[in-house]
Amino acid sequence: MSDKFLRVVLNAAQAAAVLAVTVLKKTKIFLEWGRGTGKSFILAFFMKEMVKQMPQASFALVGSTYQQILSRTLPSTKKGLRVLGLYEGTDYVVGKNGKRYGFAEPLYTPDKWDNIIHFSNGAIFQMVNLDNPNSGRGLNSFGIIGDEAALFDPVKLFNNVKTTNRAVEARFKDASLLGAEVYASSTPLTKKGKWFTDMEDVAKKKPKKYAFIKASALINKLNLRKEWFDEMKDESPSDLIYDAEIRNIRPTEIQNGFYLQLKPKRHYYTAYDNEYLESITADYTMAHLNCRQDADLVQGHPLILSIDWGVFLSAVVSQNLPQEYRVLKEFWASQQSETQDLEDLVNDFDEYYKPFLKKVIHLYYGHDGNAKFKKGTNETYGDVLVKLLQEKGWTVYNKSKHKPVAPHNDKFILVNIMLKETRSRFKKIRINEGNCPDLILSMERAEATEGRNGIQKVKKDEKNATMKQQHTTHLSDAFDIPIYALFKELLKKEKDYWDFNVIVGK
Repeated sequence: MSDKFLRVVLNAAQAAAVLAVTVLKKTKIFLEWGRGTGKSFILAFFMKEMVKQMPQASFALVGSTYQQILSRTLPSTKKGLRVLGLYEGTDYVVGKNGKRYGFAEPLYTPDKWDNIIHFSNGAIFQMVNLDNPNSGRGLNSFGIIGDEAALFDPVKLFNNVKTTNRAVEARFKDASLLGAEVYASSTPLTKKGKWFTDMEDVAKKKPKKYAFIKASALINKLNLRKEWFDEMKDESPSDLIYDAEIRNIRPTEIQNGFYLQLKPKRHYYTAYDNEYLESITADYTMAHLNCRQDADLVQGHPLILSIDWGVFLSAVVSQNLPQEYRVLKEFWASQQSETQDLEDLVNDFDEYYKPFLKKVIHLYYGHDGNAKFKKGTNETYGDVLVKLLQEKGWTVYNKSKHKPVAPHNDKFILVNIMLKETRSRFKKIRINEGNCPDLILSMERAEATEGRNGIQKVKKDEKNATMKQQHTTHLSDAFDIPIYALFKELLKKEKDYWDFNVIVGK
């Protein structure tokens, strides 16, 4: 590993993080930073320092899933290491043992190398994914780095990773980063990230050990294009997303939600095929991240594809299984032309599900899909979608042709009964959070109001022409459509289904 002099200029937030460890001797560092603040660089900085201070030591690089590490954390980490003068293939290798390159061996040799970053001085980072309970097993860690920490399950983080951060070695006793834990994230947009922001209170109570540092991208403006902030403002899905992701302003919690009984711990899950993902670590491309990465996809069962039409085209893919209704994946297409949007969405869907063996779709869509696609013809938007899917080799059963509009109040009651899980006749709903981040945000931020026909979903953001739509209620509408169509008959058997207090849990 090169020891050549490298001049690095840190912004104020990055300097505060470094000083918290090197001068103030804090070992628990939490960085709530907006995108563009320099998280990737500072994590790479701490990674390099851990490796430099403790040759041959073992460390953990944590992600909520291995897919997240592979697709987001690892590319940004490599970029940060390049800025710091460390190059893949020379100073470190990924997914393999560097012994053949003359690298030193680590103190604790891993059983396999698929999920290892091996540095030339023998230090290793094991990429630990929290969706696999065995991912951190057997690791003797001298330090931890976690990216996108707001997505972490704190219980799994403790059991799988924190308990491994116990290794000691006499020669490392003076290392300032021995046993250090550094977690970085933009401010959480969903309920799951509350554990991360709660660490601010812990840091206030125990300032000698904990540091919680908040910063917006404005602190790094000298390293960003002048136009970037305006571009992000214009292109963000909403002011809420811009404020959270760039300015690091925490969103206010929705009090009167349409999905009152939606509980992250109960209804969200992750299910990636980690053996497949680890097998492609060394030379993966984004094309590898198709449905082969999904461990929750049941071969032999048709896919449910539900579409919400309008100024924005959104889709949700599900399977209606014997014991549960499983929401697998989201898709959406930005506003271009009506034909282009539809073709883009179909292409994205088909590319992702090409490895799926049963090429059968049960198609559901909102009432707009029954509108005429062109004047002077009887062909509807739904008909066009069916043709596009059939051209890709899919067998399509159109379940929504000429179907009436579903009432909001009935959808509200049905969905919340199913989410509450107190009636055995209704199936459980489970949502793949790794594949449905925009859908989850759409549902968690969907408001409800009392209308003349009962409870209605608040749709005002859909009418805002200046607002990008993937975080408004479109995706949640696509989620509702097949659930109401498949399970609405069960409502008629519920004697107390009109009892609002029962539905909301009062």
